[in-house]
Amino acid sequence: MRKLFAISSLFIFSTAFARIDYGYHKKPQSVSPALAAKSQALAPSAAAMVDGRSIDNGVLVVKPMQVSGFDATSRKKLDQAFALIEKVVNSEEFKLRVLNFKNRKGERAFASNQGLTNEEIYQKFMEGRETLQPTTPGEMNYFVSMYYSRWSRVIGYTNPNTSVIYVNWKYFGGFTPAQVAANLVHEWTHKIGFDHTSAAEYDSAPYAIGYIVEELATLQK
Repeated sequence: MRKLFAISSLFIFSTAFARIDYGYHKKPQSVSPALAAKSQALAPSAAAMVDGRSIDNGVLVVKPMQVSGFDATSRKKLDQAFALIEKVVNSEEFKLRVLNFKNRKGERAFASNQGLTNEEIYQKFMEGRETLQPTTPGEMNYFVSMYYSRWSRVIGYTNPNTSVIYVNWKYFGGFTPAQVAANLVHEWTHKIGFDHTSAAEYDSAPYAIGYIVEELATLQK
């Protein structure tokens, strides 16, 4: 995974939507010209950018509620990812990237956006009310379970009827904390009600916001 926004490769493949597990499939090991082109499509334009001054930033606190299956080393990486998430999502740069996101058609809108504008998606994200935990605003509540599936192409998944996010050690072990952060944010974005119609819908909120988080997390010192 060379340089970011050269797309967060962990999201490129996904299970069919019919499975309703939002899982990730095997990631490519290098950035192809096609993926680089996609990353350019996701980058905000310098022209006519929304400055966001009229939009309240809000504050999100990352809360590891339950973590299972992690040894000391993998837990350290998970905690680094949590710290990156909290730093990135509360940054002005993250806010501007979400507000100014353009889909593959060049429109300032996410795919599968439920009729919400970028501003409304940002506000819903920063409100932090998970579908299954609506009484904890301002929190990104994480229930994370590690599993290992040697032959699986799924990197991580969740289901609508559980708060748990499952991550596959097969991929987690080689991920950077920034990639883990992107994976976790993608899944958490499902937890607040956003979906994607297929693995190809990289301009949906879960995919695109995950890409943004990975890029900005990679730039953190």
